[in-house]
Amino acid sequence: MRLPLLRLASLFLITLIVGVFPLASWAQGADQAHASNEHAAHDHSEHAPADPQGGASEEVLEWICPMECNDLRFEEFTSCPICGMDVVPHRVRRVAPGDEAMFGELDEGGFFDSEALMSEAEVIAERPERALMPGVPNWIFYLGCALLIALSFALLLALGKPTRNMQKTSKRWDYPRFELTRLAFFKAFVTWRGFQPLVQLPVVALFILVIVAGLIGSQDPSRNIAPVLTWNIWWMGLIFFAFFAGEIWCTVCPWMAVPDWIKRLSAKLPGRDRAIGLERTWPKALRNLYPAILMFMALTWLELAYEAPYRPALTSIMGLAMVAMAAASLFIFERKGFCRYVCPVGRVTGAYGTTGMLEIRRRDAQICKSCQTKDCFHGNERGLPCPTGEFMGAMNENSYCTMCTECLKTCPHDNIGINVRAPIADLLGPHRKRLDEAWLLLAIFLVTIFHGLAMIPVWTRQTVPPLRDWLEATLGVDPGYLTTFTLGMAGFFGASTLLYLGVCQLSKWASGNVFYRLRDFFIAYAYPLLPVALAYHLAHNALHFFYEGSKLLRLISDPFGWGWDLFGTARSPLSMVVPLEWLWGAQLTLVLLGNLATLWLVNRATHRMFGNRRQAIKALIPVAIFALLLSVAALWLLSQPMEMRTA
Repeated sequence: MRLPLLRLASLFLITLIVGVFPLASWAQGADQAHASNEHAAHDHSEHAPADPQGGASEEVLEWICPMECNDLRFEEFTSCPICGMDVVPHRVRRVAPGDEAMFGELDEGGFFDSEALMSEAEVIAERPERALMPGVPNWIFYLGCALLIALSFALLLALGKPTRNMQKTSKRWDYPRFELTRLAFFKAFVTWRGFQPLVQLPVVALFILVIVAGLIGSQDPSRNIAPVLTWNIWWMGLIFFAFFAGEIWCTVCPWMAVPDWIKRLSAKLPGRDRAIGLERTWPKALRNLYPAILMFMALTWLELAYEAPYRPALTSIMGLAMVAMAAASLFIFERKGFCRYVCPVGRVTGAYGTTGMLEIRRRDAQICKSCQTKDCFHGNERGLPCPTGEFMGAMNENSYCTMCTECLKTCPHDNIGINVRAPIADLLGPHRKRLDEAWLLLAIFLVTIFHGLAMIPVWTRQTVPPLRDWLEATLGVDPGYLTTFTLGMAGFFGASTLLYLGVCQLSKWASGNVFYRLRDFFIAYAYPLLPVALAYHLAHNALHFFYEGSKLLRLISDPFGWGWDLFGTARSPLSMVVPLEWLWGAQLTLVLLGNLATLWLVNRATHRMFGNRRQAIKALIPVAIFALLLSVAALWLLSQPMEMRTA
């Protein structure tokens, strides 16, 4: 058994020498190139032309922090001493009072009280260039690379052949849990018929605010609550909630809430004995996750290529489109096929929910097995059928549970509870070997990495513009930004998918096993890679949330960008929510834990596939190296300057 371990050590040392540290050196070079670009921008801005109009206007060049820390102003390019962000050029033109032309520039489409901002010396500021948040310092990146290799190597040496929860069937496996529904007041609340509508109400109210603000408010994203609340708060907080509370988003989802209320109330109308709706069966060809994958890709393209976070109206239109699709599904088909097969947000949180710390599960499998009525599936007078068609006697994962609590109401045996549990519990046991689930997990991982890539100068300045120039030179016509971005995005996903397939094929060859197909390896490794994706997703979102979250304090006083100050916070300073050093430490810790969790799960997956430990170790080596390099890539992305999600 020593020989495979020595080979494993050698491979990790080779990875350290020829892979990680050259990548770290490249990151150092990229940082220096970025600094040079910023200094070049500074030199260019110093020679900005004066205001051609002359007269009472006077143009002044200043450098400001994008976070407006303490309203600091600088005379040259530098970094903010408070938040660490690079300052950006800020041209200011001072005009005499009474110049009514200012309001067209200042508001750009919103409704505004023209007297609210008048002063003796009014200032009109041009919108600064898109701000960059600093990445983790290089020393943290190098330290992280060293720790990744050392801890990965130590873990793989320490891991033996797993013995617990290694059955190949999908019966329930053991892990620490505490049942919340043993608490009488909690059980009474979640089994109350008004539970879900009550918790949905505040979310629906916020959703309506987003829709209205996006459609009629200022189209400047920094002055409209719609993009900030959607992309900075909800979209980032969604992943945190998925980890700590499973699919709790589906419980409060406003897209399905309004159509669901209408359908439920329709059954109570005079002269009706059932709710409105055609109740058709969901098409067999669409009973898979490929519609959700396509929707997820489309949402990603709209966010990154079409820059939805910078377009308040588009943000609102996307929200209304989700309501329309949810309503169409609910009124045409039985149950909630949109939630199970189409909704990209529900499927992403469902995948991440397998790592989550909250679950709904049966208490005793034998009671479910002997149950004749299966009321959790079919529903009864006490509650509705499961909206996604899950039977509690067979449900072992959070993937498709929307946590609506209807099964707690309908179970005649009181055999269902809500538990707090250990993280990644669903990934410990065997899974339903479904190819569409594996493709979804791969899509989540690739989209997560691409999110980070598309927001750093390496992509925005050093990849997309040269690619566009090359396409123009080759085709003889400028393809435009959207086409260029789309081709670059497709190339990234295509190349990354081939790389993952290559790793799976390499693992198959290394194992020497001829029984399993490439498809089996593709599916088996998709689940263990989820913690790496989740760790980077949390680390990436934490950067945006803690840098940009304070924007919400201003916008609750002026949600439409109309010059209001409802709560006296419209001019409150932007600031980091936590110290920058704490954020860097948390990001490094997340990446390290994600990598270790993935290695642990890959070890379990290979041993579950192969009864022979020697075969399992051989199959493990390529995937372990792949997971290590993915974690290094995640650290590198975190070390790069990152664009703010909204202005």
